[in-house]
Amino acid sequence: MAKKTIRVRKNRVGVGSGLGELEADIMSVVWKLGNASVKDVFEELYPGKRLAYTTIMTVMSRLANKNVLKQDRSGTAYIYTPNVSQEEMASSMIGHVVEKVLGGNIAPAVVYLLKRGEIDVNEIERIKSMIQEKKGELVKS
Repeated sequence: MAKKTIRVRKNRVGVGSGLGELEADIMSVVWKLGNASVKDVFEELYPGKRLAYTTIMTVMSRLANKNVLKQDRSGTAYIYTPNVSQEEMASSMIGHVVEKVLGGNIAPAVVYLLKRGEIDVNEIERIKSMIQEKKGELVKS
């Protein structure tokens, strides 16, 4: 029997499946700034990443092609703005993990998120309220 080779593409993106590491770094900068040129992102990332300017330019162009960024070509330097909010991206990525990795079972994701992150009392109360609403929905059905 021939051994089956599975190829994994780390940078395979779509809003549903997530972002590669460099794409996520770039999006973090653009989300933080609200809009940015390649130069803005390059200057923000270069001290820690030491990437070529052209690498940043290529990735930002690809993010625009995937509709994650909007590209304004009206000036000499293209200006990029987010086409997807951080919340939308996170929701989509978590949804993808729940469906594709966890088979639709949300409990492991919720437990992981609660254990991993810092959370304040207001957020805990909001989560409790959402759980109570969900319980009510399940009892009614």
